[in-house]
Amino acid sequence: MEISKILASQIVNAVYEVVKKDTNLINPSGIIIGSTDEKRIGTFHAAGAYAIEHGIPVFVDDMHPFQGAKDGINYPIFLADTAIAAIGITGDPKELKPFGFLITKITEVFLKEQQLNQQMVSRDRALHYLITSLIYDNVPNQRQLDQLIQEYGLNREDEFAALSVKLKDASLENSLRFYFHSIGCKLSLYLYPNEWVAIFDKGIFQRFHPEELTARYQGQISAGLGDFGTLYQLSHSYNNARLARKHAQNQNLEFCDIGNISIEFILESIPSDIQHTYADRILQPLSEKELHILKTYFSNNLSLKETAALLFIHKNTLQYQLDRITEKTDLNPRVFQDAFLLQFALYCGM
Repeated sequence: MEISKILASQIVNAVYEVVKKDTNLINPSGIIIGSTDEKRIGTFHAAGAYAIEHGIPVFVDDMHPFQGAKDGINYPIFLADTAIAAIGITGDPKELKPFGFLITKITEVFLKEQQLNQQMVSRDRALHYLITSLIYDNVPNQRQLDQLIQEYGLNREDEFAALSVKLKDASLENSLRFYFHSIGCKLSLYLYPNEWVAIFDKGIFQRFHPEELTARYQGQISAGLGDFGTLYQLSHSYNNARLARKHAQNQNLEFCDIGNISIEFILESIPSDIQHTYADRILQPLSEKELHILKTYFSNNLSLKETAALLFIHKNTLQYQLDRITEKTDLNPRVFQDAFLLQFALYCGM
């Protein structure tokens, strides 16, 4: 484990606060990499090097001189049964000896914390590589991906679905991390600048309850769930999850499942200018009154009786109005195929 200069500085300053004596941190080569006496940084410390090499404390005084060392104590610092550094305190060894155990423990706490942080960073990088390779269908190294699939216990025969969550506030990152961990979802991560992605298998999906997610983050997120497929179809599921999420945003919803697809959902995938062009071509000849009649007729399942009653007109008058619409559009609202085209134009024009 390599100790950075920043960490070395943090360690010597922390030890100094306890012993109030100049403190040095020495690497296995005997070089001082951190010191409260800045002039000593980068110099050779033979006593520290000896302490690391032999794994024993070294006391320096007039009777036991070492090159580059002042009077004091030097304790090896162990990590996983290996001496990786030495901590040295300048002063009378007899006075400093009672501090030996304490200063080694202070140093080991700092080093173990860095080791843990490095492990977490390494795991985060591996997880990021695994998920992004799958959802973007971009695999730079198949062998590495296969190894990660095995490490995470993923079965290629299982089905998986992607969830895309857009955060209105990036500070929700840690809260979402906690939430997905609580339901046992190991495959989830934050994607800059404001998206959280989670991958579900069928087992984890049973523990996921959209109403719980939306209640917890009401007004702070919009989320979309893609369809289930094989592991290597996750890019398809992810794309659909993003479409579902976009639909949720457009409809002022917090969650949408791609399985609950609707005509409005499909329309969102058609560019708005194309929708307006189509609506204008079909509906432009009609007056506002005729458009209202058409909408009412469709909302009443093409029932002449119910539509006429709702419009407060005679059924014969309604039939006359429908004939006028047919003449203007060349589409007969009473014929299923033509009615579908008229209804679709109305959706596009909304």
